[in-house]
Amino acid sequence: MFETMERIKELILGYLREELSTDEQRELDIWLAEAPRNNELLTEIQNADSLAASFAKLDRLDRVGVWERVKAYSEEQKAVPFQERTDHIGRFRMLRWAAAAVVLAILGTGTWWVVRQQHITQPDQVSTTKAALHDVLPGSTKAVLTLSSGRQVTLDSSMEDTVMTEGAAIVASAKGKLAYNPGTDANLSVTYNTLTTPRGGQYQLTLPDGSRVWLNAGSSITYPTAFVGQERKVSITGEAYFEVSKNVSQPFKVAIKDLEEVEVLGTGFDINAYDDEQTIKTTLLDGSVRVLAGTSPSVGVNTTSDKLSVVLKPGQQAHLAVAVNTNSGSKEQIKVLSGVDIAGVVAWKNGLFAFTDADLPTVMRQLARWYNVEVTYEGNIPKREFNGKIGKTLTLDQVLKVLTKTRVHYTIEEKKLTIRP
Repeated sequence: MFETMERIKELILGYLREELSTDEQRELDIWLAEAPRNNELLTEIQNADSLAASFAKLDRLDRVGVWERVKAYSEEQKAVPFQERTDHIGRFRMLRWAAAAVVLAILGTGTWWVVRQQHITQPDQVSTTKAALHDVLPGSTKAVLTLSSGRQVTLDSSMEDTVMTEGAAIVASAKGKLAYNPGTDANLSVTYNTLTTPRGGQYQLTLPDGSRVWLNAGSSITYPTAFVGQERKVSITGEAYFEVSKNVSQPFKVAIKDLEEVEVLGTGFDINAYDDEQTIKTTLLDGSVRVLAGTSPSVGVNTTSDKLSVVLKPGQQAHLAVAVNTNSGSKEQIKVLSGVDIAGVVAWKNGLFAFTDADLPTVMRQLARWYNVEVTYEGNIPKREFNGKIGKTLTLDQVLKVLTKTRVHYTIEEKKLTIRP
């Protein structure tokens, strides 16, 4: 129940600071799902382009005073100290706190609440521990680590911190993170491990060089236990977000089957390469990456000459068609889109589904992966477009109830979701 405005402020601020517990995230998700205007507010304050406009609307407020209130609130909660930083992550965090200042200013005056109160409804009484009879619980933090010996280790949030040895020390955290100690032995033997997330699972990995990888549901990454030689190379399936540690003398490369290779020239990027998608999408958030098409005819390139490649700038997304089979040797198979909704692309790692003009099959593929359900259609597939964000901690039925506002009819029977016209 959201009895006070103060509780909503606490949840939003906690979300912006990435400090919400699972129960708090679910509480926020329910509030977001119950009223479209609630979702609009959170989307607005997450959008960097809207911050200036938001502050402009508050020109009669004491902005210095607002900022001081945010800093005081931070100190009370023992948050990360406010400090001037020039690195990318520091700028991003300061921007999030600027957004938090907007929230405090708007909610603190009561203006937002009064104007939108008529649109907000109280959430239904929903159990956070057990789904309804015809419902499916959301995915969770879980994965399977396959060692070079073939031994498999199940990783999930119920396990205690565990230390393993595989060439170098491996630490599996109870908080859903796997990290490798790079070691100092120059003669360290290099073996390969694979981290796999099932449908309905996500996981975070820190590679031996300190690079971080987030795996979406139904994905995998194969990597060495130590990076030696002239390059650092990993391979993936599904979707992964990378934050790569810089090392000019040892380039970082990501292989996607034999279809594509991404050479990392910067730091933050996302690769979506699910088998059931028609394109491989590489989206750059920060730095620079080079996307190279493979030489397979299945991607429209049938040549023994140099691979086709493009260098992306932040905010750009490369599309490589994998369903095209042509011997034309066309050099237009890699398409580059600019002005991509970056926040929407990586929303999955921040606990959200994000849709921008998405058709029904696109939405259902994402839901199928996260809830581990089979999706079938009765009759023709309804033509619908979806925009907005929905929390991933909601049950499947709760998410679908939001979608029914766009006239989507459905039934859930165990692990089977049926969509009707």
